Amino acid sequence: MNWGLMKRSQLHARPSPSCGLCTIAEEADIDYAFLRLQKLEEINRTVQKECKNLKESFSTLARCEQKLTSDLSSCNQVYEEEHFRVLAEEYHSVSKQMGESAKQFSDIVQVTVNDPLKKLANEFGSAQTAIKKRDQMITDLLPVRKQLEKLKEKERTGTNIARTEQLKRSLSVMEGDFKTTNKQLLNDMNTMLDLRADYIEPSLLALIRAETNYYGECTKLFNSLVLHSGTSPKRTSPKATKSEPAASELIAQFSQDMQAIRSLSIVADK
Repeated sequence: MNWGLMKRSQLHARPSPSCGLCTIAEEADIDYAFLRLQKLEEINRTVQKECKNLKESFSTLARCEQKLTSDLSSCNQVYEEEHFRVLAEEYHSVSKQMGESAKQFSDIVQVTVNDPLKKLANEFGSAQTAIKKRDQMITDLLPVRKQLEKLKEKERTGTNIARTEQLKRSLSVMEGDFKTTNKQLLNDMNTMLDLRADYIEPSLLALIRAETNYYGECTKLFNSLVLHSGTSPKRTSPKATKSEPAASELIAQFSQDMQAIRSLSIVADK
């Protein structure tokens, strides 16, 4: 592909009709390739946007959890119970590590997904520039064709014959250049379409690996927090060493606790 370094632009203008310079099949091929390329550009923009949203969501989650655990750790009531204080501080430590994992995830996705897709986006602008060049050749060629047709209708004087031959040669060269450019454009568009999977697949795999690492790290951190909290002095008391309560018992206890909370004057219904 030899579009060079072109100014970035959106792929929006379909190739103009060739006015008989191409066969019907060639017209259909280049138009179909354009529509497929346009769809690829749309997908590329969508993936970039959603990856950006995903990074922001992870960062926002980390910030919110850090704010939550920070407020919890600084709460005076927490310090009245040693086990509760330790748990809150460990939870805050985990939230900060999650923030670091979110930052690492964002950096990896930027390098392996967003940056490559931005480079791919530049190629759509290059394709549009190549299409405009092809269309301009049609625009330049048609007046020469009309001029030649009018000249053929005039009296065949020496001057007109010479001028006719000159226009024929010019038109032949222009048509040849157009057909070469049109063929090259179609080849380049199809090449870009054929290589889309080879180009995008590594980015997709990198995104999946980055998410796997992120969720794996978060799972490890919270599992460690749960295991550590379960081995605290309070948790190892005879009462706490009983087997884990059933879900129905937990629900019943939760309902009882909520009823007690609702009965407090600060939350009681007016």
